[in-house]
Amino acid sequence: MKIIAALLLMLFCAPALAVSDEARGVEATTAITLPVDSVTVYPDGLMAVKRMGDLDTTVGEHKFVVNIPDSADVNSVLLTVSNATMERVVYEANPVYTLNVSSSGLQDFALSYLMYSAGFWEPRYDLHLTDDSVLLNAKAVVRNRGGEELKNVRIKLVAGLPLAAESNYAKAAAQIQQRYAEAATADALSAAPAPAAAASGELETLYIFELEGRKDLAMDKEIGFPLFQEDAPLVRIYTWDAYNKEEGPAVEEIRANNTMSNPWPSGNALLYRNDEYVSTIDMPYTPSGTNASIVVGPSADLKVARKLKDYNITEKILEVNSSGKNHTIKETTETWTYHLKIESNRDRAATLEATDTLPQEAEIIAVSPAPAETTATSLKWRLSLQPRQKTAIDYTYQVVSTESLEGMS
Repeated sequence: MKIIAALLLMLFCAPALAVSDEARGVEATTAITLPVDSVTVYPDGLMAVKRMGDLDTTVGEHKFVVNIPDSADVNSVLLTVSNATMERVVYEANPVYTLNVSSSGLQDFALSYLMYSAGFWEPRYDLHLTDDSVLLNAKAVVRNRGGEELKNVRIKLVAGLPLAAESNYAKAAAQIQQRYAEAATADALSAAPAPAAAASGELETLYIFELEGRKDLAMDKEIGFPLFQEDAPLVRIYTWDAYNKEEGPAVEEIRANNTMSNPWPSGNALLYRNDEYVSTIDMPYTPSGTNASIVVGPSADLKVARKLKDYNITEKILEVNSSGKNHTIKETTETWTYHLKIESNRDRAATLEATDTLPQEAEIIAVSPAPAETTATSLKWRLSLQPRQKTAIDYTYQVVSTESLEGMS
């Protein structure tokens, strides 16, 4: 009898349970799929995605299930809705949001999330050398592996760390994604695009290049876009390691100054002189306001040679007193004199940085001209050469060593 009474009570209460959501003003769950508005791509495969759209809603609580790709990181999903506060989120295959909408009408939805191994980009350069400057043409090569074709999206490319530090990009990605969530949706929808691959300089040392206009990114294809162009002033330097390259050649090196507000990301570069291909080089990461040192290669512009001009050795037998006892030692003095010959084949002025290596025990006796830098084991000269000038460097050093003669037969 008690069991029957309990069953009757449950049947009586069932209709009230069935309409409880409606009584509280919660509408049925609405599935939404927002179009992609922008993607932020990192060199190491990370992609931050932002989707945006709008939906007409009434005042009160609403449930939305937000469709996201299978490869999206569910823990990184962020949703903002205008005129709404979040009550709770149920994290399932697709997150289910319960929102309290404060005013009826068209609401702006903004959704962001991270995807790993979904997008890649790298800069590629064409460098055109003249006597006084280098024209940098940089393009961004982007690969979309996010699982869907991207149509009419804004593309942002993160740069600002050398290749050795790229593993740290993921740490900064959350900052970008958080900014997506915090941005006012209406402002984002009405914002004008950047004029041309503008560098925002956001996120401490990271920079975000935003490509001009909106682009399409097909799946699994490399697509190149213009990134920036600069006619950078340069200083042309010739370097010569006289110790390891006694007969040369000198190496031509250019030091191009980055006068832009953004860095030059590291990447491959094709080097041209007078529109003729010279070589393929690695473009170094170059922060704003610094110089990129680019090795062009061996050069015949300067003729250099290092010769041993004189060598002399003398020995002396000495008596020295140590701990009250006399000891016999042999003191050997070796003297080297080197002649470094330099001849310019250029019709323009040139700058040469020449270095030579010394024994650690060496003592400089004479040197002309005076070196720009001196260390315990090296000398470095910086010479300004006039067109077709011939000049030389001469220096002499000594090494003194001692040997005990005690006990020798």
